[in-house]
Amino acid sequence: HPYIYKITFATANESSALVIRPFSEKGTLKDLIYKAKPKDPFLKKYCNPKKIQGLELQQIKTYGRQILEVLKFLHEKGFPYGHLHSANVMLDGDTCKLLDLENSLLGLPSFYRSYFAQFRKIN
Repeated sequence: HPYIYKITFATANESSALVIRPFSEKGTLKDLIYKAKPKDPFLKKYCNPKKIQGLELQQIKTYGRQILEVLKFLHEKGFPYGHLHSANVMLDGDTCKLLDLENSLLGLPSFYRSYFAQFRKIN
């Protein structure tokens, strides 16, 4: 799918998995929002709220449409994707692509599991 970031190499065994993707100079959607460089340390990139900027309306429309299209595609294929957040959206020019699709295959809990677990009626 054009909105899924490609994997260069992947392997797994009984106790672990390894996934390698190409490095992106633009970084993730989170990097764009925080005006951060992908190679900077985590604390330097994301712990200065003064640098945070919003997205332009056209960017929101474009990225939102692309994310919804890939989520629709995954849903139609019966593939669960519970790890949607700005750090899992890679920027490639004016295109955004989802990362970490393998998490559900590896049995990792959804990013939002702790929020859902608060509600007794949701299993």
